[in-house]
Amino acid sequence: MKRILCLAILLCSLPVRASECIDYLSELYSCQYDNPVKIKSKLEVTDKYEQKIGGEFVSSIVYGQADLKIKHQKKMRVSYICLLKSCAEKPMWGYIIPR
Repeated sequence: MKRILCLAILLCSLPVRASECIDYLSELYSCQYDNPVKIKSKLEVTDKYEQKIGGEFVSSIVYGQADLKIKHQKKMRVSYICLLKSCAEKPMWGYIIPR
């Protein structure tokens, strides 16, 4: 019973930033390419930053590797970076770097 309780607490405390950053970047690049862009995260790291950049407080920097697929093009491996706002930890900026 203790193991189940510990597992439930651990799963509830894990951050859900991966989907927020990936969703933000997918929407951003879909508008840029005028085609649906699908991004599947393979590895992600979150670093607490908690400083101001240009007058805006940034709570965390999320970066990682992913597979990017644009309609009618080959899938490619990319790296990405995303800055999270302090309020509700929503993405405020993101960038995809081809590898």
